[in-house]
Amino acid sequence: MHLVWKRPDGFHEALPSDYEVVDLGNNFKLWLHKKDKDQYPFRIAGGWEEKEGTVRLNNLVNLLASNRDAWLAHLKHTYDHTMKSDKGKYIDDLLSWLNELKDCPKGDTWETEIMTQAVTQTWQRVSEVKDDFIG
Repeated sequence: MHLVWKRPDGFHEALPSDYEVVDLGNNFKLWLHKKDKDQYPFRIAGGWEEKEGTVRLNNLVNLLASNRDAWLAHLKHTYDHTMKSDKGKYIDDLLSWLNELKDCPKGDTWETEIMTQAVTQTWQRVSEVKDDFIG
């Protein structure tokens, strides 16, 4: 499995106003498309759940600028649409998957650093709301 960055330039004749910029720290900034939160900014390649994983990751990464309530609402919504019956197992599986993705970035050095930072912060945000989610 590989994680690649889908660069926003030229996407559907997009303008800079179509994006919001999220500060990832370490002088990294990530442009997130305001409407297409399923397909941008990243793509997971090389696995049987490529499309599903891409959407799952991008929906989480697009929450980086959101508050705690938005994270909890998203996790509740995605959990409600799974076959899982244990919130603890669901969130642990999600955290484990995100942790695996930290080692999968492919691209130029600066791209891999941005992807790693985005996934790391996503993992941190999920970890921060874990107890409230399990409730």
